[in-house]
Amino acid sequence: MNFLRKFLGTTTTDEIASIPSGKLFLTRSKESPKGAIECLYNDALGSIKQTTRPFYYQLCITRIYQEGEAELYDQEDSDYEEDEEDETSISSNDHQKRKSKEEWVFSLTEDLKIHKFTKSDGSVVIAWNDLQGDLGDKFEFIIDEDVRKNDIEQFIMTIYKCLYENKYRQSSISASDEELKEFEYDPKSELFTFDDFEEEEEEESEEEEENNEPKGEVIYEIKDVALLLYDAISGTFLPVCTENVKIFKLDKFEYSLFIKKTNINCPLSKNMSPTFNYEHNSFIFNIFNYQSDPVTANSYLIKFDSFNDLTKFQNKFLSSMYETLNQKEWDQVEEDYFVDAFSDLNVKDKEKDEESEEEEEDEVDSEVPDSLYEFDSKDKNKNLAVGYKDRSYVSRGNKLGVFGEEENSLKFKTTISNISDLKGKTFIPSKLLLHQEDRYMILSNPEEENKLFKMDLNRGSVVEEWDTNLPVVNYGPNSKFAQLTDEATLTGVSNNAVFNLDPRLKGNKIVNEKIYKTKNNQFQTLTTTEQGFIALGTGKGDIRLYDKLGSKAKTALPSLGDAIIGLDVSRDGKYLLATCKDYLLLIDTTINNGKNQGKIGFTNYFDKDKKPIPKRLSLKPEHEAYIVRENNKPIEFTPGYFNTGLNAKEETIVTSIGKYIISWSLKKILNGNKDSYIVKRYQQDIIADNFKFNSKNIIMASKDDVSMVNRRSLTNPKKIFN
Repeated sequence: MNFLRKFLGTTTTDEIASIPSGKLFLTRSKESPKGAIECLYNDALGSIKQTTRPFYYQLCITRIYQEGEAELYDQEDSDYEEDEEDETSISSNDHQKRKSKEEWVFSLTEDLKIHKFTKSDGSVVIAWNDLQGDLGDKFEFIIDEDVRKNDIEQFIMTIYKCLYENKYRQSSISASDEELKEFEYDPKSELFTFDDFEEEEEEESEEEEENNEPKGEVIYEIKDVALLLYDAISGTFLPVCTENVKIFKLDKFEYSLFIKKTNINCPLSKNMSPTFNYEHNSFIFNIFNYQSDPVTANSYLIKFDSFNDLTKFQNKFLSSMYETLNQKEWDQVEEDYFVDAFSDLNVKDKEKDEESEEEEEDEVDSEVPDSLYEFDSKDKNKNLAVGYKDRSYVSRGNKLGVFGEEENSLKFKTTISNISDLKGKTFIPSKLLLHQEDRYMILSNPEEENKLFKMDLNRGSVVEEWDTNLPVVNYGPNSKFAQLTDEATLTGVSNNAVFNLDPRLKGNKIVNEKIYKTKNNQFQTLTTTEQGFIALGTGKGDIRLYDKLGSKAKTALPSLGDAIIGLDVSRDGKYLLATCKDYLLLIDTTINNGKNQGKIGFTNYFDKDKKPIPKRLSLKPEHEAYIVRENNKPIEFTPGYFNTGLNAKEETIVTSIGKYIISWSLKKILNGNKDSYIVKRYQQDIIADNFKFNSKNIIMASKDDVSMVNRRSLTNPKKIFN
């Protein structure tokens, strides 16, 4: 019998209606050279399932095995199995490959033109269009004769309710039978020739374009490409329709991607998370609606017929997006840099890869959260500093929590309360920097931008105030491991200057100041190599590399249109890691040709047209959409870091988004696997994370907890986001 469940109030994985037995066939038009009919499943279950997206449902036809049959099909299907590390699967047009699957899944939309009819032998059939097949191709689910007619009618009525909700984006609970009749499709109403079909389609197309298209100039158009929508339950992109795609120029430096029928009219921006997949000749992008409650987030895939079609679209899309983000026309040098950053190109690593990644030495099986019960509950964790000695520090309001490692876990040690200046005025620090062998910490007060404060961690109080003659935006050690020594000076930046800070001087502590003639540079992040080479990131998104303070930048990397919110560098300066709001950039600074070949961009100049190609690291669009739906807000990375240590080789990267720690293997990235990240989910948003010194264990701070986690406990994102 049909198990019809309550239509409303089901969970995201609930089956809301089913037909227990039937046969699935693919029928083709008489003109098709592939044959008239093909039996896909001799025994199958038909069901309707609710997806994780509101008002989206699926029709699922699942193979039922007889005794011994499963083993036979397992052997036949072995050629089609995919490794967990493979790209997200895309529905194929190859019917032989699709036949090997245990389940067919179809998005319930009007385009299916789903209907019921009775054959001459009395058997009842549910039929629908094959949107990925040739014109006239249909699927037929022939229901077994022992299924009750009442169950069949209930199943069909459930389909109509799903179609109603999908079209009108509202519950069908109050929909009348008359309203649901809108979805009773009669194939006899469309009995016309192929020429009639083309003529009517053109007329409809012209009418819809006039009514729905944005006002502007069409600068790109391609006809009849497949549009697919990501489904989190099946982990695949499912067909939506075959449609025309256009890019409109709406105004100067303003563009839009338009796909009719679907009402997709999306302004070009980095928020689309544009991803080009050359293996499948496809383009994946996200559409978010932050005005809805809850926020809606969907991942779409456009499947092109050829690589040539994809590259033509890519060139036009990226040139338009560049102008949108940078509010200026193409610059030839910056153009190549921008296109390469958004393309699926590899950073080449000339070092010989070892046969396997070096395993972590630390044996920490899981994180042990430590509740900050000594802190005031009204405040939340804000900043994290990880020392080279066995201590980590977390700021919470005007307090500082101190943690140490015991028995492979973090233990709460003490609280430094009431952080205050030399006059006793309390303040909430906005940055923590460990200094001089981790005996001191340099703090900044956002209310006093022309001062820094030196705290003695043994005494638990501020012991020095450093005056500056300009606002200090950021500061760091003079070299990567300077904090392991008694070095007293620091490097700092203001909006328009780079300088040293020498606390041994009386009065103003700034020395070796380099103020740039160009205004509004927006310097905001910095990092240094073991030799003291400096990298600066700006609010405009460009990056500058220096061999020493006060000199002209050896390398200036163009902006991709997003502010640099974090920088880290390998000890030798070979690899630079820049964090933007919704992606990271991995840059190999090695000069690969010309007179400076073999040198790095900190010490020597690149040829003007030979800038290093950045590797753009981001989550897959469908994973980003999952996080946006869960958090109800845009994604935002915390600053990313390499693992680091005196004798450690940089092999991994760590960052976080919302409740998720994200980590990449550097080796896999360099081998071209940009989707090699692993993930771990927490109950609270993570505010900061970094590697423990000389280890691949990760210290993380959420709003209320601090813990240490072994990187091995992170897992494949498919297990988290599906």
